[in-house]
Amino acid sequence: MGDMMKQAEQAETFEQVLRSHAQMCYSVAFALTRNPHRAQDLARHALTWAWHLRDSPDSKKDIKKKLLEVLRERFLQDNGQVPKSPKSEYAIRI
Repeated sequence: MGDMMKQAEQAETFEQVLRSHAQMCYSVAFALTRNPHRAQDLARHALTWAWHLRDSPDSKKDIKKKLLEVLRERFLQDNGQVPKSPKSEYAIRI
């Protein structure tokens, strides 16, 4: 039971971290797309991507940097461009 409580607390803490970066994700996505609906989709993709990796050992390291990289790479993919340095760890599709 203690492990379940600890996992729930960690998930809640990670959720708070993601929430603290949500506005930044939307702002960057809007700067990239110049479209509120596409920006919401792009920001949602990055935040969902991060949420799915919440249990990985590196999930809390440089989360802001990782979110920015995912936003950029997804934007480039959506616009038919290939990122300059694709990383296999960011190739997860949601």
